[in-house]
Order: sequence, then C-alpha cells, then structure tokens
Amino acid sequence: MNFQSLKIHRQLLKALKKLSLIEATDVQKKIIPLIQEGKDIMVSAQTGSGKTATFLLPTLHFMLEKDAPRSSTRSLILLPTRELAIQTQASLKQLASFTYIKSGLIIGGEAFKHQVATLRKNPEIIIATPGRLVEHIEKGTTDFNDLEILILDEADRMLDMGFADEMHAISKSCNKNRQNLLFSATLNHRGFSQIKTMFKDPKLIKIDSARQCPPQISQQIILCDNKKHKEELTAALINEEKVNKIFIFCKTRIQCEQLSNFLRYKKHRSAFIHGEIPQNDRKAVIAKFHSGSIEILVATDLAARGLDINDVEIVLNFNVASSGDEYIHRVGRTGRAGKKGKAISLISANDWNQMSSIERYLKIRFEKRVLKGLKAQYCGPKKIKNSGKAAGTKKNKTIKKKKK
Repeated sequence: MNFQSLKIHRQLLKALKKLSLIEATDVQKKIIPLIQEGKDIMVSAQTGSGKTATFLLPTLHFMLEKDAPRSSTRSLILLPTRELAIQTQASLKQLASFTYIKSGLIIGGEAFKHQVATLRKNPEIIIATPGRLVEHIEKGTTDFNDLEILILDEADRMLDMGFADEMHAISKSCNKNRQNLLFSATLNHRGFSQIKTMFKDPKLIKIDSARQCPPQISQQIILCDNKKHKEELTAALINEEKVNKIFIFCKTRIQCEQLSNFLRYKKHRSAFIHGEIPQNDRKAVIAKFHSGSIEILVATDLAARGLDINDVEIVLNFNVASSGDEYIHRVGRTGRAGKKGKAISLISANDWNQMSSIERYLKIRFEKRVLKGLKAQYCGPKKIKNSGKAAGTKKNKTIKKKKK
C-alpha cells in the first residue's frame, strides 16, 4: 500500500516523494486511517517500524485540511529524551517542508527565555520533554486551551524515567476535547492503568510482539574472559566487519569514555555520549555520526534512547542489556526500515545468566561466534552430570538405614 492510497494531503505526498518514501510500513497502513477517524489509540509497535511518520502524517494532514489561523498550539508531542525530541522535529520539518506549519522545541539543557519566545509565537506543533514543559506550565508560559491532538511517544520509557506525574500535569493543562495518541514498545507497563484515564475509550492496538526482534537482524554472542579481552574483541570485530557505522552500548559513562579512548588509540574514528555530557556537545557528536565523520558511537542506554540514525550496520553490546525489552530497544538501532543488521553481545561469566534470561524472554538462541586468535578460555557454565541420580542414590541409602 502506498501513501497516496492512505488519503494523505498532496503537499505531504510531495515531501514523501522528495524523501523517496512511497510504500507505507505495516504500522502506517493500520494506524494512520484510525488516527484520521479521530479515535483515541494506544499502540504497541517495535522500534524502527516507522511510527514517527505514523503520527506526524495524519497530524499534519488534519491541520492542512482544517485551517485554524487564530488558535494557539494545536498539537503537542511529548517524548522522553532531548535527542528523540530533536530527531522528531527534524522529521517533522522534512514532512512539512511544503506547508506553512511550524513547530517549536521545548527541552531541557537550552535557554528558558528563548523557549518562552518560541511559545509566544504560537507554533502549530510543540515537541517537548516532560520535565522542561512542566516548568513552562507552572510559570504560565504555555497555552494549550485550543490543543486538538496530544501525542505520547515512547510512553513506557517516560514512565520508566519517572515522568508519570509530569504526564498527568501536562494532560490537565490541555484542552479536554482533544484526540489522544500513545505509542509504546509495550502496553503491559503497570503505569498505563493511570495513563488510560487521560484517554476517551482508547482503542488498544498491538502491531508487533514486544518480545520479538526484527527478522532481518542476525544475533550473535562472543564469549570473553574479562574487560581487557572485551576491548580487544571489540577492536578486532570492527576490523573484521569493515562497517561504516557501529553503535556500542556500555553500562556506565566511565566505560563509554574508556572504550572510546581505547578505540581511538587503535586508530578508529570513535566518540562517546552519556547523560553527563552537555546537550550541545551531544548534538555535535550525533551529527558527526550521522554524517559519517565518525564510524563508532559508544553510548549508555539513557543517552542512546530514541536515537534514529540511518544505516547503522552493527549494534555491539559491550555490556549485556539489563532486560529483554532493553535488548530489543538496543537491537532496534540497526536493521531499520527493513535493511539487514547485526547485533553482537560480548558475554563473560558474569553476563551468562542475564544473557540466558534474555534468550528465554525472546524465545530464541543466540548464534555463538569466535574471532580468530581471540577465543575465550571461558566456555559457559559447567554442567554437573548425573547430579540428580547421585543425590537420589544417597537419599535412598539414608532411607534404608532408617528402616534397619
């Protein structure tokens, strides 16, 4: 199904053609018509499924079909992180390039007074993170009395980050007669029972299983002995794969910095981002990764949340993900838009149980891989043979003694 059959405004079709986007994804085919009907919806969909355009296109279409020049902000898009907000605005600008529709960005780490000036201009769409937007609401610098569409993207992540109260405060500040759209990796989060009270008889839609990684992504593990071994494996893997873009996940900011410095020492174009780095510096690093001036981006989960970067060929888990859902999010940085990708995890003795837990969660088995000259001494947990039989024999002997 192409976008033209979805009854998208001609100015938006023009932008889609310029971006070489002709065919709609499964999420877009199923959800865009429901949004155009004005329904409240809550959608679970995998990362990389095209959900950003799924809510942007019908929102822009609605504004082009129903002009409201004297109203205040007409749509609010709420997102968990600054990076995701910035990328969503970039996508919006591309799709709205042949329209009059303007947007404003309200995120932490940027000058408050400049954001007040942005809000006074009454842009049709505001893209914001919860913490900073609540500050503006408390100071009375926002006007959502005319709001027609409220969009919560990556809602499960906002709840995980402790933004439940902020989400409710924002909802209360908005026009009650609005359409509500929610997108999330899962709809099973315990916080959604309260979020549903913000909606009007929402339709729950599950596009893809949250416990499923895209089939075009091959998934491997490499056993290792210690941190130093992991570093050597990382450098060797980059040399062997000869990729242009690789995303590496580390557990802590110190590990990010140390690994990136090690890779630079090995003559690789590497950089790192984490939550303690100033926003402008993070933006500069991400822009370099986008453009290809650096080939390796090392990041923590928090800093990498929501990053949508094209043509990432490999995701490397230097440290194993903390959960199955987090693993799916990490893996979703590659294999986007149907392209092939590869996810590789470095597994030491300390990582084995968590890796096994992720396998059980996803109901898969990771492919084992060995790099020439760097095979680990660690081979996985030792199996105790006939332990049950031995225990049973001992138990029987005890019973016999008691009988005597």
